[in-house]
Amino acid sequence: MIDQKNRYGFMREVEADLLDQLLAQIKVQFGEIKGIEVGVFGAGTTRGIYRWGKEHDCPVSLIGIDFEQYRPNPTPDPNYNFIAKDSMDAWREIQGQYNFLFVDGCHCVNHSMCDFLNYSPFVQVGGFCLFHDTALPTSLGKQEQEKWPQDHSYAGKPSSVLGVREGLKKLGLLQGYRTDWKLVEEVPSDTGLMGMVLLQKTKEL
Repeated sequence: MIDQKNRYGFMREVEADLLDQLLAQIKVQFGEIKGIEVGVFGAGTTRGIYRWGKEHDCPVSLIGIDFEQYRPNPTPDPNYNFIAKDSMDAWREIQGQYNFLFVDGCHCVNHSMCDFLNYSPFVQVGGFCLFHDTALPTSLGKQEQEKWPQDHSYAGKPSSVLGVREGLKKLGLLQGYRTDWKLVEEVPSDTGLMGMVLLQKTKEL
């Protein structure tokens, strides 16, 4: 029996609930889940998505992108493909179209931006992109939030590990500046860690 609070690995329950809802929507809309996961790590999300597919009679086919040490063992499903490379390079091996892109790789500003720019063209119109670790601490004032993550460090590490939101802002995805993607939903966090941003592709540029 899977603990419902940990059904997708290192996610809060509210985030796992959003992923449940998203997978259900993708099933209705496309009849299958065909996705790219940037940042596999412990493969908790990977296994959770395949488990959801089996429980809901929905075909799942995922490509996972991460370094070799994060290759899931055993492979979660025969329809799973793992590319053991930095996400900056792995996109060159991607072909076809997908209806789901999950980005949870390197959390620096540049990687967050490049992961979207490199992989979002493979998402078909109507498909979705879900970013993890996008939150700002809600306890901060406006000026402090504007400086986040530049003035912040996490566990003694450089502030770049918390650059996902800054990358999304630079891409214009949070402000509604783009015509090809729209913001669907955001899950906040009080800690500055975790949080999700869900986007949907509305047209090709």
